[in-house]
Amino acid sequence: MDSGGRLRAVRAAGALLLALAVAAGALFALRSPDPSRPHIVLVVWDTCRADRLSAYGHATGTTPWLAGFAGDAVLFREAYSPSPCTPPAHGSLFTGLLPSRHGLLQGLGDRINPGIPTLAQTLKAAGYETVGFTANNFISGLTGLDAGFDRMAPLYLDDRGKGKAGRVLAAVEAWLHERGAAPPERRAKPVFLFVNFMDTHLPRTPPPEDLVAVVGAPAFPPALIRALAVEPRDAAAHMFGIRTLDDETVAAMATVFDASARYLDRSTGLLMDRLRDASILEDAVVAIVADHGDHLGEHGLLSHEMSLYDGVLRVPMVVRWPGRLDGGRVETAQVRLQDLYPTLLEAARVPVPPRTGRDAVSLTESPLRSRVLRAEYQRPTAFLPEARLAFEGASPVHFQKFHVSIDAVQDPGGPRGPRKLVRYSRQGGVGPPEPDWFEMFDPVADRGERRNLLDGAPPEEQVEVERLRGMLGR
Repeated sequence: MDSGGRLRAVRAAGALLLALAVAAGALFALRSPDPSRPHIVLVVWDTCRADRLSAYGHATGTTPWLAGFAGDAVLFREAYSPSPCTPPAHGSLFTGLLPSRHGLLQGLGDRINPGIPTLAQTLKAAGYETVGFTANNFISGLTGLDAGFDRMAPLYLDDRGKGKAGRVLAAVEAWLHERGAAPPERRAKPVFLFVNFMDTHLPRTPPPEDLVAVVGAPAFPPALIRALAVEPRDAAAHMFGIRTLDDETVAAMATVFDASARYLDRSTGLLMDRLRDASILEDAVVAIVADHGDHLGEHGLLSHEMSLYDGVLRVPMVVRWPGRLDGGRVETAQVRLQDLYPTLLEAARVPVPPRTGRDAVSLTESPLRSRVLRAEYQRPTAFLPEARLAFEGASPVHFQKFHVSIDAVQDPGGPRGPRKLVRYSRQGGVGPPEPDWFEMFDPVADRGERRNLLDGAPPEEQVEVERLRGMLGR
């Protein structure tokens, strides 16, 4: 058999495995003793870090709606993503697997491994209407993350290349109007609604009213005006040392982020109002979460690539499941983004299909135990040609950061207290090969990860390094 034939055979086998997995999930669902299933609403605040939200203790009033929503839900204070990038993070959210297990590592040319059904595919097989609205172009046929959706509305094209909340809300309203006029049998079906908002992702263009609310005055300083103009290309140039932004502009980017978060919060409140008016919200299971965070100058970084620091991994997660996850509780146990996957299937009374959910535990566990976080960032080889083209003439030395893969493990219950180990692996680039190097932090006492515990570490910490290395593998 030639290589083309082998590839076709692999794809055919993967398609068969996927069909069997989805069918198994549907069969189990049909055997459920209680056929009623709630609507499920999953809202992703793309690129939104937890520590800039007032619902998580930030001094600026960025998220009053989320704080109010949390009063009848459960707020997970220590929720973490397994990836700082949209495609692998959403892949984990949709499968309950780590990126290295589900296979979607970068989003350009790679996809979820054959035979692994997504959340939408499983819910669709169980009788749900599956509808998505995305402001991020990676949630599309480009990555296969649109699999299983009856419709996935692409809302990511505007004058600066990203979809804004207003565009998303208008599309949802149009769908609700269409659904309201549909035959009764369609309206009787439970809905899985997925919404991806992109407003805290660069470039950030919050409405003036949100900027005024955050700044506290209608007059904006020059640094804030410059921060509003920062594009992803500018953030990349800063990180690579090609063209750095001044300290005042970097500091003002946090203010712009806060205003964007406030706009995102208001928009989500409006979304919920529309769903309530359409009789979808009352008994629905609702999850508000981010796929990952963003750097705002820490460690010399902007955007969210090339790092597994707290700013890109710690995310908001607030879940309301009437009768199960409600009452305004605040959970302090460490949980992971992918833990939402079995939780939402449990709410739908659909068993976790084979090959999925292996790296996740339902959030309904009682008492809720802290889970070990593993996070991964693969060297983004697919982006190298694009980066070199964008900064034509720049020295190859500037792209060294592109040639590093990173993985991390965060154990909240180690023998010496909470510990996070980060491993960096150089792969290619300029100069001879380098051995792996490590950082270790106390993620509770040193939230900003400013003190590497391996600098002058006592022998006990070296023992801890070996223990955590074993949890990383290889």
